[in-house]
Amino acid sequence: MLHPRARTMLLLSLPAVAIGIASSLILIMVMKIASVLQNLLWQRLPGTLGIAQDSPLWIIGVLTLTGIAVGLVIRFSQGHAGPDPACEPLIGAPVPPSALPGLIVALILGLAGGVSLGPEHPIMTVNIALAVAIGARLLPRVNRMEWTILASAGTIGALFGTPVAAALIFSQTLNGSNEVPLWDRLFAPLMAA
Repeated sequence: MLHPRARTMLLLSLPAVAIGIASSLILIMVMKIASVLQNLLWQRLPGTLGIAQDSPLWIIGVLTLTGIAVGLVIRFSQGHAGPDPACEPLIGAPVPPSALPGLIVALILGLAGGVSLGPEHPIMTVNIALAVAIGARLLPRVNRMEWTILASAGTIGALFGTPVAAALIFSQTLNGSNEVPLWDRLFAPLMAA
């Protein structure tokens, strides 16, 4: 007979692993697409046009056009490509799934064109939104915060390449009752990471 806490952890382990794998695959997919576009913009296209890859005019032109393209996606896409990362925490409330296509397009364009500081906030937003939307349909008894934590841990683990990063972050940020041991609070996020 399993202890009730062990049973709860065991039940959450499968969704946690699934979310961790999905979070990693989404990050890999976005990075691969951005890499192909980056290769096209910065290596193949200048070669085809007979322009040096390190030409200042080419660099300024690509950065400018990328910034304009990202701005247009944000301005005209449904949901305006999600929240402004400068005004939101890294781990925030889920955005509506309708905002995700614009967010993903803006992320890929920004990464490929060189105007992005990194994929952390957008990919975290995408993974949280998908985990909450899908998780709420499949397992409605699990609350939104649990899905958010699992998606965040999975994404942090994928970004840093280790579950230790997620453990360090969540050991400091997960608030809970002193009655619940730290391991019980960290088990599912570590599984996701």
